Amino acid sequence: MACLPFPLRRLAAAAVLAAAMVPIIVPAAQAQTPSVPVVRQYGDFVVTQDRHSTQVTLAFRQHGYWPGGAREVMEVRPLAATREGQPMLLAFAKGFTGQGTMLIHVQNGEPLMRPISPLQPNNSVRTEGDPEWGVPQPGRPDVLLFARDGRALDTRTGELLWFDVPGNVTGDHASAMLVSVSPDGRRGAYLTNALTKVGMIVATRDDGVAGVLDLPPDTWQRWLKPLSDAASAQAGAAIKARQGRTDSNRIRRELELAWFGQQFQWKDGKNGWQVTGLGRSSAPPQGKQP
Repeated sequence: MACLPFPLRRLAAAAVLAAAMVPIIVPAAQAQTPSVPVVRQYGDFVVTQDRHSTQVTLAFRQHGYWPGGAREVMEVRPLAATREGQPMLLAFAKGFTGQGTMLIHVQNGEPLMRPISPLQPNNSVRTEGDPEWGVPQPGRPDVLLFARDGRALDTRTGELLWFDVPGNVTGDHASAMLVSVSPDGRRGAYLTNALTKVGMIVATRDDGVAGVLDLPPDTWQRWLKPLSDAASAQAGAAIKARQGRTDSNRIRRELELAWFGQQFQWKDGKNGWQVTGLGRSSAPPQGKQP
């Protein structure tokens, strides 16, 4: 620039100054945009989740709603069933105020919660990492089986189903486990397993046992023990890899539910709905009529 005539030097300096004053334009793709939450609406329920959060917030008719006082709601799922024109919901909440899996419905214009599958105090970490949403009954995906909790949910009607069966039917080591609901929803089939004697109980909603079935003596060794071993192996591999499902009891229950769906079916007859499979059929206990 020094060898340029004076007028040209002035023009060159002005050009340099003008270039320095030109703003730098950042492409739109690189511009930082605010985080927009994901919003889902189910009737008058609104579920909001920040893109950087694993939790959701729930509101009903523009008012915040914390089902059962739970502050750490992780997920909400709509059902086909409705109450007062509003969809029923399944929700899962963890933490100190968490209620586990809950059923939410509207009654008299207000949302109400019913627990379905509470968190296990001694196993909450596993439950929180793998929420219990129920297992669809083979052949009837509208019915969700909560085997550990001894109940089922009809997602078409929103009705919680449990049955009049003796003994303990909840927990990891229950004396009887719910494995299926009859087509009319009035009876439930339970697998009883004392290792030395495996059988079935068909229970009614409110009138006790309607059917019993003793399974072949080799049922445990032939069918159930391999399922238990497979569940333990799967959970052990997940623990070793530090990823995957680690609750062997839950895996075992789900394998047994699938086994029942493959080996048994419901049949309606003079004794009402009974189960049949492995060459045998349940029948009313001695001295009891349907």
